[in-house]
Amino acid sequence: MKLANLSIGKRLAAGFGLVGILLLIMIAIGSTMLGRVKASTDEIIGQRMPRIEATQQLLSDVNDIAIALRNQILTDNADDRAAQSRAILAARDAAERTLQYFDRTLDRARGRELLAQIRKENALYVAGQDKLMRTVEAGDLPAARAILTDELRPILARLKGAATALIDYQKTLTTQSAAAADAAYTQSMLLSWSIGTAALLLSALTAWWITASIVTPVRRALEVANTVAAGDLTSTIDVSGQDETGQLLAALRAMNDSLARTVGTVRAGTETIAVAAGEVAAGSQDLSSRTEQQASALEETASSMEELTSTVRQSADNARQANALAQSASGIARQGGAVVGQVVATMDAIRTSAERIGAIINVIDGIAFQT
Repeated sequence: MKLANLSIGKRLAAGFGLVGILLLIMIAIGSTMLGRVKASTDEIIGQRMPRIEATQQLLSDVNDIAIALRNQILTDNADDRAAQSRAILAARDAAERTLQYFDRTLDRARGRELLAQIRKENALYVAGQDKLMRTVEAGDLPAARAILTDELRPILARLKGAATALIDYQKTLTTQSAAAADAAYTQSMLLSWSIGTAALLLSALTAWWITASIVTPVRRALEVANTVAAGDLTSTIDVSGQDETGQLLAALRAMNDSLARTVGTVRAGTETIAVAAGEVAAGSQDLSSRTEQQASALEETASSMEELTSTVRQSADNARQANALAQSASGIARQGGAVVGQVVATMDAIRTSAERIGAIINVIDGIAFQT
């Protein structure tokens, strides 16, 4: 499918949809990286620091036991020795709870190895504590000091060394978690900026493309409209798409073609009217000539009518004279032949006048027919 055939709405939806997808990718990557940072932070806060604190507490309990053992040897008061024994047992219980906490939480091989070493040394240390306390209760203080110096002190040193190694191991893991969090943050920032820049460039390109695909045809349609408004119907309108702008250009092309056909029809009609006007002018001139001829014929008719009137008057006079002559015919018998001749002449004149009247009537009929 050609992009030019997509509607403006679909093009806008595609452009914004693409930008939206990039934003979703940014959000997904950011969320993933933030999840990694959170996981590293949770590991530091929820596991590494508590284990370091627990190991430090274990060392504190071991030191408390060492101090209590020394105090048992130094004091001669039975109550003080009993109090030191209770302190030793309390610190021993606290240390055991710490070791049980490590049993539940340590999941790496190195951590379990260090825990096993701590438990081993702690068991030896507990056995030595019991031996020293029994020796003190027996009153053999030199032997108790020997146990403290020769047996318990090396065990305590190894126990502290194992606990310190566990602390160092937890610190190493903490450093690694912090480095992972920092790397995740750096990667997240890099990806966010990269995708953000790509989204910005793509948005600019999409906006340019959509604007060009809309503004260029609209500008062309405006030029065509201005050309048509100026009376120029010779523009060539190319339609390359089926979107709204393409439909607009197609409508303008149809309008331009329709106007061109209409103007052509009007021009042909005008030429026909011009020819008809020429014919009408010629007919008018011919009619004027015919009118002049008819006016001349009417003048001749009027003259003939005057002559006819004179002839009729003359005929009437002749008739009166004939009547008078007829009345006096009996008295003027001698003049009868002459009068009859005169009557015959008069009748000939009447016949001639009648023929002229018939001709006049024919002329009048011709004029009436032409009119």
